[in-house]
Amino acid sequence: MRRLAKILVRALAAVVVLVLIVVGVRVVNGWRYPTGEGSDPRALASYDLDQEGMSIEPVTGEYLSGFHLLPEEVTRAGVVVTFGGSEGSPDFSRAVSLAEQGYEVYALFFFGQENQQDQLQDVPLEFFGELTDRIEAGSARPGPLTVIGSSKGAELALLLAEQYQQIDNVVLFAPTMHSFQGLVFGQDVPASFTRDGQDVPFLSFRDASLGALAGQLSAMAFNYPVSYLSTYESAIDGSAAADVEAAALDPTAVDGGLLVFAGGDDRMWPSAAAARQIQEANPSAQVHVYPEAGHIFAGPGHVNGMATGGTEEANAAAAEDSTRVLEETLATWHG
Repeated sequence: MRRLAKILVRALAAVVVLVLIVVGVRVVNGWRYPTGEGSDPRALASYDLDQEGMSIEPVTGEYLSGFHLLPEEVTRAGVVVTFGGSEGSPDFSRAVSLAEQGYEVYALFFFGQENQQDQLQDVPLEFFGELTDRIEAGSARPGPLTVIGSSKGAELALLLAEQYQQIDNVVLFAPTMHSFQGLVFGQDVPASFTRDGQDVPFLSFRDASLGALAGQLSAMAFNYPVSYLSTYESAIDGSAAADVEAAALDPTAVDGGLLVFAGGDDRMWPSAAAARQIQEANPSAQVHVYPEAGHIFAGPGHVNGMATGGTEEANAAAAEDSTRVLEETLATWHG
């Protein structure tokens, strides 16, 4: 009996020590990787619409939602559209920068607004037709239509290019070569996007490896930035070949220019591999992979508890170079 008591005491002590270690590591990592509290990118009030040299008006429709940025002097032909990623933004800061350069810009949400899906699931691609109708009814200077998408917005941009011949050029930041499930988790697995009321074929996280899931849970337990790269990679590897083929995006659907940027140290999903696959599928694409940069070209490689990859220096360098290339390329496309 005494022996059993000693064993139980030792086991309890071991558990206490383990808990203390986990708590200690979580505290240290919480200090090393602060989450920070920023504004909600889906909150309309968080966007400053009073920008010098342009008018910015909210845009709403049946599903359409975002902002129309019109410079006082429109010096570039056509229209540029910007989409953010799974954070829910319309890539507003990029839109403002482009409007400052004389472009007419629409910065659009694709979920998260009152007239849209609350979360990233079942987004109808047909909403883009509301925008093309507006443009065809009258833009400041007729010309090409360019769509810029980042991350999940890049996935959306390629899907839209397949459906809308009005799109002349596409720019992708941190792209994917496949459509993945929506970011809502429950018993049913939703699509990210729908076409004509039907799910766009997608790959599911349920086909990801247990090792990828274990890695995420371990990172969460120790308050360490979570990388989702292995989840996306193993979802591709673990899916049936027919499903992978069905979920593949088509870079050849872009009739005009295709400009692609990716970070070689992307820890969110395999954007560098996707960029190279896009280049192989569409040799005319202009592809730039920055080996030491991450998923977003900003920050120290982590944000809000997620590992995004890259160093602060590498991300800043990629941001500077990609901005230069983007501006030079848009100038050739839009005159």
